[in-house]
Amino acid sequence: MLMDGGIRRGSDIVKALCLGARAVLAGRAYAYGLGAAGEAGVTRAIEILRADLIRTLKLLGCLSIAELDRSFIDVPADWLRK
Repeated sequence: MLMDGGIRRGSDIVKALCLGARAVLAGRAYAYGLGAAGEAGVTRAIEILRADLIRTLKLLGCLSIAELDRSFIDVPADWLRK
C-alpha cells in the first residue's frame, strides 16, 4: 500500500509506515522547496523530512523503519477494519 496526502513532517511518515504503508509519498514538501528555492529548496526539504523521521525513530527506540509496526500508535477501534 502507498500512502499519499497529508504528509508534512517525518513523524507523519512514521505513522503511515506503522499503519502498514510500504511507501510514503511526500510530493508537497518537494513542491514547496522547489517553489521557495529551486533545487537547493528541494534538497533542504528532503533533509528536513529525513532529520525529523530519524528523530522520531530515536524517540520510539527504533534503529530503523523495519522495526515499526502498529504497536507504536494508538488507533481508535472504530478506524479498524471489521
